[in-house]
Amino acid sequence: MPKLTGNCLCGAVRFEADGDIAMQGNCHCTDCQQVSGSPFATLVFMESDNVEVTGELKSFSHTVDSGNQLTKEFCTHCGSQMFAKGRPGMIGLRAGSINEKEHIQPQFNVYAGSKLPCTLMDDDIPAFDKMPG
Repeated sequence: MPKLTGNCLCGAVRFEADGDIAMQGNCHCTDCQQVSGSPFATLVFMESDNVEVTGELKSFSHTVDSGNQLTKEFCTHCGSQMFAKGRPGMIGLRAGSINEKEHIQPQFNVYAGSKLPCTLMDDDIPAFDKMPG
């Protein structure tokens, strides 16, 4: 049960997470590519009750291909992407904002069918063309 801490680029938003990591993975969907400006997003999911956030956040919600609503939260000052919320009671921490990098060990790749051709993936991590059901 690692304790995770992190912050945005400017430090205005901070978090402390103390609890079990439910899952973590890389998402190669077009939405994650566009919002991050990167080939994929790595998210570490925990129970929302185990994460304490300080600082001002702004959010953007949109409908994903499953029909569910996904909310992305970011710092109002520097624009750093911080959290993803879609599953009730869960929060996705953006891996790049976590200080304890040794705990970031993705277990899967989703939307591998949308990955950029230049993106290398670890063959030891399961990959799914879409979100597994």
